This record gives sequence, C-alpha cells and structure tokens, in this order.
Amino acid sequence: MRIGGNALSHIKTFFEQELISSYTADEIRVLFRLAAGEINQVSHLSLHLNPEQRVSESDLLKYSAWVKRLKSGEPVQYIMGFTWFMDLKIGVNPSVLIPRPETEELVHLCVSFLNERASAYVLDACSGSGCIALGIKSMFQTAHVWACDVSPEALETAASNGRNLNLEVEWQHVDITKAHIWNTSFDLMVSNPPYIPASEAQNLKPQVKDFEPSVALFVPNDDALLFYRHLAQMALQLLLPKGMLAVEVHYDAAQKVAALFSEHGLNEVSVARDMQGHERFVTAFR
Repeated sequence: MRIGGNALSHIKTFFEQELISSYTADEIRVLFRLAAGEINQVSHLSLHLNPEQRVSESDLLKYSAWVKRLKSGEPVQYIMGFTWFMDLKIGVNPSVLIPRPETEELVHLCVSFLNERASAYVLDACSGSGCIALGIKSMFQTAHVWACDVSPEALETAASNGRNLNLEVEWQHVDITKAHIWNTSFDLMVSNPPYIPASEAQNLKPQVKDFEPSVALFVPNDDALLFYRHLAQMALQLLLPKGMLAVEVHYDAAQKVAALFSEHGLNEVSVARDMQGHERFVTAFR
C-alpha cells in the first residue's frame, strides 16, 4: 500500500492502516510521533497544529521504511538508533539490549551508597550498551568507572556512547564466567546480567526474542543463576571491605539470588521491588 499523499495527515493514516494488526492505536500514535520527530523534526505540538504540513518524496520513502521495519517487529529504538536512559541519549543496535526503566531503578538503588563515596571505584559487569556505567558516571563525575562485557560488538557500542556523551569509562572485554584477572578493587559492583531461562523465549514478545541479542538475554534452563554465582565470587575477590554488590534479577528469582549471595558469605543481603511491585533487585555487602 502506498501513502495517499505527502501531508503528515496522510502519513499518519498510512501508519494506522498498516500497523493496526500489530500495535494498539495508542502505540501507533506514539510510533508516528517518533517517526515524524526523527525524519522531519516535527514536534508533538506541531503535529497537532499543522497536520497538513507536507514532506518531500525522499522523506515519504523514509516513512515507508519505518513502517516496513515496524511490521517486521523490529524495536523502534533500533530503528531510531538510540533510546533515553536517565536523561542520557544511549545509542542502541542489535548488538545490545535496549535499556529498560527497571535498570534505571537499579542505578538509583546505588545512589545513596555512592553519595558517601564520590570518588568510588565502580564495576558494571555485563555492561551491554554501557547505560549503567554511563548513568553512574554522569551523576558522579569523580567516580572511577569500569565496565565489561563478553561481546566485542557491545563494547564498541558502549565505547561509542561514552565518547558521544563525553563520559570516561574504562571498557574491558571480559567473560565473567571464565577465569579473569583484575588489578583493581571496587567499592561497588553492579550488574544486569542475562537471567531469562532459555525455555521462556517462546513467551517473549517478537520484538525481544527476534531482535535483541540472545547472549544478553538467556541462561541455561538447568543453571538459571549462572551469572549470579560468578558475580558473588567476583564480589568476594574484588570488592573492598563494606563494598556493595547490586544486581537486577528475574522477577521470580530474587529470593534464590539472595540465598545464593548469603551462601557465598556476602552480608546484609536484601531484596527490593521495582515500580511494578516485582522483586527485581538484590543488594549485598562484603
């Protein structure tokens, strides 16, 4: 189907007709606003006040391409090439997970701890896009922040984000499930590691399971706490006395992760809920 004209109102109708089988009406309105903002720098208010504004033929092709990609299930953040995380513009692509609001909450959990340690040494393990490390560095400019990931492509994306935001983070290519050597001790370790059992892939939305990197999402069904076990071991080796480990977890695994941390000898283990009421975070101290 072709766009019926080159006015924004025609493009809006095109979005509605082509996407109605895959998205709700509210979602389509948001997607159209995002497309208009990216392609023609049109604000939400301008869309309302001047719906007959006309665009070029080349821009019509861009709108058509957006719709084609949206119909395939591709996340809009990948189409735009970025998302927002703690007021930071974070570049994203299929090599990294799209940052979620829950992960912002994980960063905020660390703020009170870091407020008393302005020059803290921080490690973000399984960093992906680098959003956690960069979020912390943006709030605590004197902190010394490291971040590691198993994916070279993810690290390239994270390093690019650091350069674009003018935030200095030390990026390291590390698989935390294998032997590794660090020459630094840390006040804080924070991580949003893979935690979804592979058997749950079929329950995920296509935008997630078909487009986001499986290496950052899934763990073996028979070892769902794989990364938390290694993080606990790293915490015992790398955290300074009274240092904190803070992690995001699967919504039904918080108590298991808390028990694992306690079994490894970490102290003051506690579970916190996210804004949706799910047990989503576990913190512990050395």
